[in-house]
Amino acid sequence: MESIRQLIAADRLEKAVDELIGHVAGKDNDLSDQLTAHQAQLSKTKKDSRRGLITTEQENQARTRVRYAILELLPEIEAAQSAASRTAPASSASKEAGSSASSDPVTVFISYNHSDREVADRLKAALEREGIRVRIDREAMKAGQDIKRFIENSIRETDVTISIVSNRSLLSAWVALETINTFHHETLADEKKFIACYIDDDFFKPEFLLAAADQIDARIAEIDEKIPLYIEKKLDTIDLNSEKSRLFKLRNNLGEFLVRLRESLTLDIRAESFDRSAAKIVSTIREEHR
Repeated sequence: MESIRQLIAADRLEKAVDELIGHVAGKDNDLSDQLTAHQAQLSKTKKDSRRGLITTEQENQARTRVRYAILELLPEIEAAQSAASRTAPASSASKEAGSSASSDPVTVFISYNHSDREVADRLKAALEREGIRVRIDREAMKAGQDIKRFIENSIRETDVTISIVSNRSLLSAWVALETINTFHHETLADEKKFIACYIDDDFFKPEFLLAAADQIDARIAEIDEKIPLYIEKKLDTIDLNSEKSRLFKLRNNLGEFLVRLRESLTLDIRAESFDRSAAKIVSTIREEHR
């Protein structure tokens, strides 16, 4: 059951429930019914979230309730499995052991600024050649899907987030959101990993944060200038407020992000170093997810 507990810790609840249902199928109808109910609740929560019927906070609360419920069921499931194994034929036990030994491929989410798409595509191809699954917005994101929710789901549902750092990405409020969410998930679950690689190295310079803050402040000032015009025309400022909020989050968290980049191994994936760094990324992912 250790693999199940790891899935739960990584918030991969759907996968954990699917595997548990397989474990109890035909052995304990009551446990099977309870797990099926939890599976239905997870599915409903995800659908309601996609439709905008519940907030992200409400979605997380619902998932937390299911998480604790599953953890409470694990001892019963282990007992039922143990009882079944004592009466199961040896060949059946061997088959089950072989099945539990297998593991799903590691899944990676690539965070990048669209101006750096060429590098992101090259990294994606390099990882997929090594059997690593890659989630990237232009392929995985559905038309009309909420960007913020896509980011949160991608970080929650994958094992590793790789951030492609460039001068453009460091000033992108969306990339900042991805980074903040990854740090949050990394704190809650040891299985969540963040790997940074760069194509611009200006962030190593002490003056980078000052220059970045000036650029962000200039963008905020542009928004502030538009607000009176919206009010004059009796227009809702929701779009301006949303962008302004993201910029403030970027401004408030950029310093922490830069410290993290400077104080950890950040890989150079510029053309001359790409192959060597890509190999390092692959080996790091495999070591962390053996």
